[in-house]
Amino acid sequence: ETVSMERFDIVELILGVVHATEILREQRGITLTFEEYEPIYVWADEFKAEQVIRNYISNALNHVSGENIIEIKIVKKEETARISVFNTGKSIPEEDIECIWDKFYKVDKAHTREYGGNGIGLSIVKAIMEAFHNDYGVKNYDNGVEFFMELDLQ
Repeated sequence: ETVSMERFDIVELILGVVHATEILREQRGITLTFEEYEPIYVWADEFKAEQVIRNYISNALNHVSGENIIEIKIVKKEETARISVFNTGKSIPEEDIECIWDKFYKVDKAHTREYGGNGIGLSIVKAIMEAFHNDYGVKNYDNGVEFFMELDLQ
């Protein structure tokens, strides 16, 4: 698969994805926070970066519970921007955390709502992020789960 690299504003891209989830969030009483940022220009394949962001946000929408909060953050480092999507709710069992990037892996066998929705979501994320040669991953917290990705700053 070819990766076509370009310079684009990651903030604008995230706002577009967030905006598309507005009705669903209102219906389900979900609070989403994403601080308004100045533009942050990254160097990546915009379409593929958007696939990762969409995936992370739809996972958060599927798995959010408890306080029903989703937090999106961007932290600028020296050479990369770290984008994270956190949702309150149950953490991912430790024995599952390595496997969630595999195709068709279900965290809870009885559950149909696996991470990635259709069973290929996070394996696509993994393929894209490896093609970008950038870091990505997941972290458990006491009150929820955070998925993150890094993109090169331009």
